[in-house]
Amino acid sequence: MDKVSIIMPCYNDGKYIVQAIDSVKKQTYPDVELIIIDDGSDEKKTLKILEEIAKDKNILVLRTERLRPAGARNFGIQAATGKYILPLDADDLIDRTYVQKAVHILQTYKDIGVVYCFADLFGKKTGKWDLPAYSFKNMLIDNIVFVTAMFRREDWESVGGFDTSMDEGMEDYAFWISILEQEKEIYQIPETLFHYRIKEESRTTKFLSDIDKTKVIYERIYHNHKAFYEKHAEEYAMALRESLIEQIYVRRKYERRFEKFQLLKNISFIRWIVRKTLKEL
Repeated sequence: MDKVSIIMPCYNDGKYIVQAIDSVKKQTYPDVELIIIDDGSDEKKTLKILEEIAKDKNILVLRTERLRPAGARNFGIQAATGKYILPLDADDLIDRTYVQKAVHILQTYKDIGVVYCFADLFGKKTGKWDLPAYSFKNMLIDNIVFVTAMFRREDWESVGGFDTSMDEGMEDYAFWISILEQEKEIYQIPETLFHYRIKEESRTTKFLSDIDKTKVIYERIYHNHKAFYEKHAEEYAMALRESLIEQIYVRRKYERRFEKFQLLKNISFIRWIVRKTLKEL
């Protein structure tokens, strides 16, 4: 049986990590190793919890000094002994059958390099995670595959791992593009098997709130994978055009709503003036 290595970076996520570990221990797939990377945590509660976790002989706990998520994942994968790799952040959860179903896809289809699934949200926000359905065209435009997706260790080695220069975020997107460059495909299991925690603030929310940083990161991804985008130039151009048209229609929709709101606001103001005037007569 092929082993699966679950790689779990942790930075001050002690309040959540026990839940994440529990979701790993409940997997129906029997051959799973869990590697936790304490990436320089300095919160006392987290350090105490990690100290207790390290006593579990079935869990390997490593320590790094703020390598950030990409570097911490690479460090953990280097120590892994599994054929397949599944990153899992210390505040998220996986369904008990996720590993088994993802392994089945990778064992059955050699041309598939990445397997993920549907997902939902919990924490500060709940409900379905409304990501676009997977398509190569959508992937050319933006990242629609979360980091908790399974891939082969040999593919991680062949592309040089996660890009540690992506310290602001989107290192998973750059990695998936690298896998696609290897002529591999991405498959989405049509089941909700991943649960993504929404917190008040995260690295992702910080990244997406800074438009200048977002532009720089996407430009870096394009230039680092320029040959890939040039190879698929026509598909990329058509996808960009479709995306632009969609954005134009979204903008028009909200402009019409705003205009309607302003009109109603003006009508309400006029009615108030009329009523006030009539009272004064």
